[in-house]
Amino acid sequence: MKKTYKAGCLQGIGKIGVCERTVELEDDDILVKTYQASICLADVQTFQKGYYVEAEPLKFPVFLGHEAGGTIEYVGPKVVDYQPGDKVMLMHNVRRGGIGPGGMAEYFIGKSNDFVRVPEGMDMELASLGETIAPFIYVVQKCGVKIGDFAVVTGLNFIGQIIAQGLKKSGAYKVIGIDTNDYRCNLAKELGIDMTINSSKDDAYKIIMDLTKGKGADIVCQSAAYVDPTVEEYMNLATEIVRPMGILAFQGDFLKPITIKNMHRWHHESLDIRSIAFRHYSQCEVLNWAEDALKPVLHDMIKIKPLLTATYSLDDIDKAFDEAINNPNALKVILKP
Repeated sequence: MKKTYKAGCLQGIGKIGVCERTVELEDDDILVKTYQASICLADVQTFQKGYYVEAEPLKFPVFLGHEAGGTIEYVGPKVVDYQPGDKVMLMHNVRRGGIGPGGMAEYFIGKSNDFVRVPEGMDMELASLGETIAPFIYVVQKCGVKIGDFAVVTGLNFIGQIIAQGLKKSGAYKVIGIDTNDYRCNLAKELGIDMTINSSKDDAYKIIMDLTKGKGADIVCQSAAYVDPTVEEYMNLATEIVRPMGILAFQGDFLKPITIKNMHRWHHESLDIRSIAFRHYSQCEVLNWAEDALKPVLHDMIKIKPLLTATYSLDDIDKAFDEAINNPNALKVILKP
Protein backbone atom coordinates (compact mmCIF):
# COMPACT_ATOMS: atom_id res chain seq x y z
CA MET A 1 0.00 0.00 0.00
CA LYS A 2 1.22 3.48 -0.85
CA LYS A 3 0.30 6.70 0.94
CA THR A 4 0.87 10.20 -0.40
CA TYR A 5 0.56 13.17 1.91
CA LYS A 6 1.81 16.68 2.63
CA ALA A 7 4.93 16.82 4.80
CA GLY A 8 7.40 19.31 6.18
CA CYS A 9 10.62 18.86 4.25
CA LEU A 10 14.12 20.08 5.14
CA GLN A 11 15.67 20.52 1.70
CA GLY A 12 19.03 21.79 2.88
CA ILE A 13 20.62 23.67 5.76
CA GLY A 14 18.20 26.42 6.74
CA LYS A 15 15.78 25.54 3.91
CA ILE A 16 12.45 24.12 5.01
CA GLY A 17 9.06 23.99 3.34
CA VAL A 18 6.22 21.65 2.49
CA CYS A 19 6.31 18.96 -0.17
CA GLU A 20 4.39 15.88 -1.25
CA ARG A 21 5.73 12.64 0.22
CA THR A 22 4.88 9.14 -0.97
CA VAL A 23 5.66 6.18 1.28
CA GLU A 24 5.28 2.47 0.63
CA LEU A 25 3.81 0.91 3.77
CA GLU A 26 5.24 -2.41 4.95
CA ASP A 27 3.20 -5.21 6.49
CA ASP A 28 4.20 -4.18 10.02
CA ASP A 29 3.67 -0.43 9.53
CA ILE A 30 1.13 1.78 11.28
CA LEU A 31 -0.24 4.90 9.56
CA VAL A 32 -1.25 7.74 11.89
CA LYS A 33 -3.23 10.84 10.94
CA THR A 34 -1.43 13.67 12.70
CA TYR A 35 -3.25 15.74 15.28
CA GLN A 36 -0.24 17.87 16.23
CA ALA A 37 3.54 17.99 16.06
CA SER A 38 6.09 20.25 17.72
CA ILE A 39 9.63 21.51 17.25
CA CYS A 40 12.42 20.08 19.40
CA LEU A 41 15.82 21.69 19.88
CA ALA A 42 17.19 18.61 18.09
CA ASP A 43 15.14 19.71 15.06
CA VAL A 44 16.65 23.18 15.39
CA GLN A 45 20.15 21.67 15.41
CA THR A 46 19.34 19.67 12.28
CA PHE A 47 17.79 22.71 10.55
CA GLN A 48 20.79 24.90 11.29
CA LYS A 49 23.64 22.43 10.74
CA GLY A 50 22.37 19.54 8.67
CA TYR A 51 22.95 17.00 11.42
CA TYR A 52 21.74 16.04 14.87
CA VAL A 53 25.11 14.64 15.92
CA GLU A 54 28.12 15.96 13.99
CA ALA A 55 29.48 12.48 13.31
CA GLU A 56 26.25 11.54 11.53
CA PRO A 57 25.52 14.06 8.73
CA LEU A 58 22.14 13.61 7.06
CA LYS A 59 21.19 13.33 3.41
CA PHE A 60 18.55 15.74 2.16
CA PRO A 61 15.63 15.82 1.91
CA VAL A 62 15.00 15.19 5.62
CA PHE A 63 11.51 14.77 7.04
CA LEU A 64 11.63 16.12 10.58
CA GLY A 65 9.40 15.45 13.55
CA HIS A 66 9.66 13.05 16.49
CA GLU A 67 7.23 14.91 18.78
CA ALA A 68 3.72 14.13 17.52
CA GLY A 69 0.45 12.41 18.19
CA GLY A 70 -2.69 11.43 16.34
CA THR A 71 -5.21 8.73 15.44
CA ILE A 72 -4.32 5.47 13.71
CA GLU A 73 -5.88 5.27 10.25
CA TYR A 74 -4.38 2.01 8.97
CA VAL A 75 -2.42 -0.95 10.32
CA GLY A 76 -0.52 -3.49 8.26
CA PRO A 77 -1.59 -7.15 8.32
CA LYS A 78 1.23 -8.10 10.72
CA VAL A 79 0.23 -5.52 13.34
CA VAL A 80 -1.60 -7.18 16.25
CA ASP A 81 -1.46 -4.65 19.11
CA TYR A 82 -3.08 -1.59 17.51
CA GLN A 83 -6.13 -0.96 15.35
CA PRO A 84 -7.63 1.93 13.37
CA GLY A 85 -9.14 4.53 15.66
CA ASP A 86 -6.57 4.13 18.45
CA LYS A 87 -5.13 7.43 19.66
CA VAL A 88 -1.35 7.30 20.03
CA MET A 89 1.65 9.44 20.84
CA LEU A 90 4.88 9.02 18.94
CA MET A 91 7.89 7.77 20.91
CA HIS A 92 10.02 6.42 18.09
CA ASN A 93 12.58 3.70 18.61
CA VAL A 94 15.87 5.62 18.51
CA ARG A 95 17.87 2.39 18.29
CA ARG A 96 16.69 1.96 14.70
CA GLY A 97 18.61 5.13 13.83
CA GLY A 98 17.45 8.34 12.22
CA ILE A 99 15.84 11.38 13.79
CA GLY A 100 12.23 10.24 13.74
CA PRO A 101 9.56 9.19 11.25
CA GLY A 102 8.63 12.69 10.07
CA GLY A 103 5.83 13.74 12.38
CA MET A 104 5.67 17.28 10.94
CA ALA A 105 3.22 16.13 8.30
CA GLU A 106 -0.41 15.25 7.63
CA TYR A 107 0.48 11.62 8.45
CA PHE A 108 3.38 9.73 9.97
CA ILE A 109 4.31 6.07 9.86
CA GLY A 110 5.99 3.80 12.40
CA LYS A 111 6.18 0.35 13.92
CA SER A 112 4.28 -0.87 16.98
CA ASN A 113 7.13 -0.04 19.34
CA ASP A 114 7.24 3.56 18.08
CA PHE A 115 3.97 4.37 19.83
CA VAL A 116 2.33 4.64 23.23
CA ARG A 117 -1.43 4.73 23.65
CA VAL A 118 -2.89 8.02 24.80
CA PRO A 119 -4.09 7.66 28.41
CA GLU A 120 -7.86 7.76 28.71
CA GLY A 121 -9.05 11.31 29.28
CA MET A 122 -5.84 13.03 28.19
CA ASP A 123 -6.16 16.13 26.03
CA MET A 124 -4.75 15.36 22.56
CA GLU A 125 -2.84 18.64 22.55
CA LEU A 126 -0.93 17.42 25.60
CA ALA A 127 -0.79 13.80 24.45
CA SER A 128 0.88 14.89 21.22
CA LEU A 129 3.62 16.37 23.39
CA GLY A 130 4.06 13.12 25.31
CA GLU A 131 7.49 12.41 23.83
CA THR A 132 8.80 15.74 25.10
CA ILE A 133 6.94 15.80 28.43
CA ALA A 134 7.42 12.28 29.80
CA PRO A 135 11.26 12.31 29.84
CA PHE A 136 11.41 15.37 32.08
CA ILE A 137 8.76 14.23 34.53
CA TYR A 138 10.73 10.99 34.61
CA VAL A 139 13.77 13.05 35.68
CA VAL A 140 11.78 14.22 38.70
CA GLN A 141 10.66 10.68 39.48
CA LYS A 142 14.19 9.27 39.32
CA CYS A 143 16.40 12.14 40.49
CA GLY A 144 16.13 11.33 44.20
CA VAL A 145 14.43 14.51 45.41
CA LYS A 146 13.11 14.20 48.97
CA ILE A 147 10.63 16.10 51.10
CA GLY A 148 12.45 19.08 52.60
CA ASP A 149 15.24 19.27 50.00
CA PHE A 150 16.76 22.52 48.80
CA ALA A 151 16.61 22.07 45.00
CA VAL A 152 17.99 24.08 42.10
CA VAL A 153 17.22 23.89 38.37
CA THR A 154 19.83 25.36 36.03
CA GLY A 155 18.09 26.38 32.82
CA LEU A 156 14.40 27.30 32.69
CA ASN A 157 13.77 26.14 29.15
CA PHE A 158 10.84 23.81 28.35
CA ILE A 159 12.75 21.01 30.10
CA GLY A 160 13.56 23.07 33.17
CA GLN A 161 10.07 24.50 33.58
CA ILE A 162 8.65 20.98 33.82
CA ILE A 163 11.35 19.73 36.18
CA ALA A 164 11.04 22.79 38.44
CA GLN A 165 7.29 22.28 38.83
CA GLY A 166 7.83 18.59 39.48
CA LEU A 167 10.43 19.15 42.18
CA LYS A 168 8.08 21.48 44.01
CA LYS A 169 5.18 19.02 43.72
CA SER A 170 7.49 16.27 45.03
CA GLY A 171 8.04 18.04 48.33
CA ALA A 172 11.21 20.10 47.88
CA TYR A 173 11.27 22.80 50.55
CA LYS A 174 12.76 25.36 48.19
CA VAL A 175 13.05 25.25 44.41
CA ILE A 176 15.32 27.86 42.85
CA GLY A 177 15.46 28.32 39.09
CA ILE A 178 18.42 29.84 37.26
CA ASP A 179 18.31 31.25 33.74
CA THR A 180 19.55 34.20 31.67
CA ASN A 181 16.09 35.20 30.43
CA ASP A 182 13.68 37.32 32.51
CA TYR A 183 10.58 35.95 30.75
CA ARG A 184 11.52 32.37 31.64
CA CYS A 185 12.31 33.36 35.21
CA ASN A 186 9.00 35.17 35.67
CA LEU A 187 7.02 32.30 34.14
CA ALA A 188 8.66 29.78 36.47
CA LYS A 189 7.62 31.86 39.47
CA GLU A 190 4.07 32.12 38.14
CA LEU A 191 4.03 28.33 37.89
CA GLY A 192 4.91 27.91 41.54
CA ILE A 193 8.64 27.76 42.23
CA ASP A 194 10.04 29.79 45.10
CA MET A 195 12.69 31.99 43.55
CA THR A 196 14.59 32.61 40.33
CA ILE A 197 18.02 34.05 39.57
CA ASN A 198 18.98 35.72 36.30
CA SER A 199 22.60 34.61 36.08
CA SER A 200 23.37 37.21 33.42
CA LYS A 201 22.68 39.90 36.04
CA ASP A 202 23.44 38.31 39.41
CA ASP A 203 26.03 35.94 40.86
CA ALA A 204 24.05 32.70 41.01
CA TYR A 205 26.81 30.82 42.85
CA LYS A 206 27.00 33.43 45.63
CA ILE A 207 23.23 33.61 46.03
CA ILE A 208 22.86 29.83 46.32
CA MET A 209 25.73 29.63 48.82
CA ASP A 210 24.25 32.47 50.87
CA LEU A 211 20.80 30.84 50.90
CA THR A 212 22.25 27.51 52.02
CA LYS A 213 24.72 29.04 54.51
CA GLY A 214 27.64 27.78 52.44
CA LYS A 215 26.51 24.17 52.22
CA GLY A 216 25.15 24.06 48.66
CA ALA A 217 21.94 22.58 47.27
CA ASP A 218 20.77 19.08 48.16
CA ILE A 219 19.94 18.44 44.52
CA VAL A 220 20.66 20.27 41.28
CA CYS A 221 18.87 19.35 38.04
CA GLN A 222 20.81 20.66 35.05
CA SER A 223 18.37 21.18 32.18
CA ALA A 224 20.30 23.35 29.70
CA ALA A 225 20.90 21.07 26.71
CA TYR A 226 20.98 20.66 22.94
CA VAL A 227 21.67 24.02 21.24
CA ASP A 228 21.31 26.07 24.43
CA PRO A 229 24.38 28.34 24.70
CA THR A 230 24.49 27.93 28.49
CA VAL A 231 25.10 24.15 28.44
CA GLU A 232 28.76 24.30 29.50
CA GLU A 233 28.28 27.26 31.84
CA TYR A 234 25.39 25.64 33.67
CA MET A 235 26.97 22.19 33.87
CA ASN A 236 29.91 23.84 35.62
CA LEU A 237 27.64 25.92 37.83
CA ALA A 238 25.67 22.81 38.80
CA THR A 239 28.94 21.08 39.73
CA GLU A 240 29.86 23.96 42.08
CA ILE A 241 26.52 24.63 43.81
CA VAL A 242 25.54 21.09 44.79
CA ARG A 243 26.54 20.17 48.34
CA PRO A 244 29.04 17.42 49.17
CA MET A 245 27.27 14.05 48.72
CA GLY A 246 24.42 15.88 47.00
CA ILE A 247 22.73 14.88 43.73
CA LEU A 248 23.54 16.36 40.32
CA ALA A 249 21.05 15.11 37.72
CA PHE A 250 20.82 15.87 34.02
CA GLN A 251 18.86 14.49 31.08
CA GLY A 252 19.13 16.53 27.88
CA ASP A 253 21.64 15.71 25.15
CA PHE A 254 24.63 18.06 24.94
CA LEU A 255 25.30 17.36 21.21
CA LYS A 256 28.90 18.55 21.45
CA PRO A 257 31.82 18.16 23.87
CA ILE A 258 31.90 20.43 26.93
CA THR A 259 34.61 21.09 29.51
CA ILE A 260 33.85 20.54 33.19
CA LYS A 261 36.46 22.54 35.05
CA ASN A 262 36.12 20.99 38.50
CA MET A 263 35.18 17.40 37.81
CA HIS A 264 37.46 16.55 40.73
CA ARG A 265 34.52 17.53 42.97
CA TRP A 266 32.43 14.69 41.54
CA HIS A 267 34.82 12.20 43.12
CA HIS A 268 36.44 14.09 45.98
CA GLU A 269 33.13 15.24 47.50
CA SER A 270 31.19 12.08 46.61
CA LEU A 271 28.63 13.74 44.35
CA ASP A 272 25.79 11.50 43.22
CA ILE A 273 25.82 12.02 39.42
CA ARG A 274 22.69 10.87 37.61
CA SER A 275 22.36 10.91 33.83
CA ILE A 276 18.67 10.12 33.52
CA ALA A 277 17.54 8.83 30.13
CA PHE A 278 13.88 8.00 29.58
CA ARG A 279 14.13 5.88 26.43
CA HIS A 280 17.42 6.28 24.62
CA TYR A 281 18.87 2.86 25.38
CA SER A 282 15.93 0.48 25.15
CA GLN A 283 12.38 0.83 23.91
CA CYS A 284 11.37 -1.31 26.90
CA GLU A 285 12.00 1.79 29.02
CA VAL A 286 9.11 3.54 27.29
CA LEU A 287 6.72 0.67 27.89
CA ASN A 288 7.72 0.49 31.56
CA TRP A 289 7.75 4.17 32.43
CA ALA A 290 5.56 6.22 30.07
CA GLU A 291 2.30 5.66 31.93
CA ASP A 292 3.71 6.77 35.28
CA ALA A 293 5.57 9.70 33.71
CA LEU A 294 2.36 11.03 32.15
CA LYS A 295 0.17 10.77 35.28
CA PRO A 296 1.10 14.23 36.66
CA VAL A 297 0.02 15.81 33.35
CA LEU A 298 -3.16 13.76 33.11
CA HIS A 299 -4.09 14.92 36.62
CA ASP A 300 -3.14 18.56 35.86
CA MET A 301 -0.40 18.60 38.49
CA ILE A 302 2.21 19.89 36.02
CA LYS A 303 1.14 22.85 33.90
CA ILE A 304 2.16 22.43 30.26
CA LYS A 305 -0.07 24.77 28.26
CA PRO A 306 1.55 27.96 29.64
CA LEU A 307 4.81 26.67 28.11
CA LEU A 308 3.39 26.59 24.57
CA THR A 309 4.67 29.62 22.71
CA ALA A 310 2.79 29.63 19.40
CA THR A 311 0.88 27.41 16.99
CA TYR A 312 1.42 27.39 13.22
CA SER A 313 -0.15 25.50 10.35
CA LEU A 314 2.02 22.97 8.55
CA ASP A 315 2.00 25.27 5.51
CA ASP A 316 3.81 27.86 7.64
CA ILE A 317 6.53 25.52 8.87
CA ASP A 318 9.20 28.03 7.83
CA LYS A 319 7.63 30.65 10.09
CA ALA A 320 7.36 28.13 12.92
CA PHE A 321 11.10 27.42 12.75
CA ASP A 322 11.85 31.14 12.62
CA GLU A 323 9.83 31.58 15.82
CA ALA A 324 11.54 28.66 17.55
CA ILE A 325 15.00 29.96 16.65
CA ASN A 326 14.70 33.73 16.83
CA ASN A 327 12.17 34.37 19.60
CA PRO A 328 14.32 34.45 22.78
CA ASN A 329 11.25 33.66 24.87
CA ALA A 330 10.19 30.62 22.85
CA LEU A 331 9.73 27.41 24.83
CA LYS A 332 7.71 25.13 22.54
CA VAL A 333 6.34 25.85 19.07
CA ILE A 334 3.43 23.76 17.79
CA LEU A 335 2.52 22.66 14.25
CA LYS A 336 -0.99 21.63 13.16
CA PRO A 337 -1.54 19.90 9.80
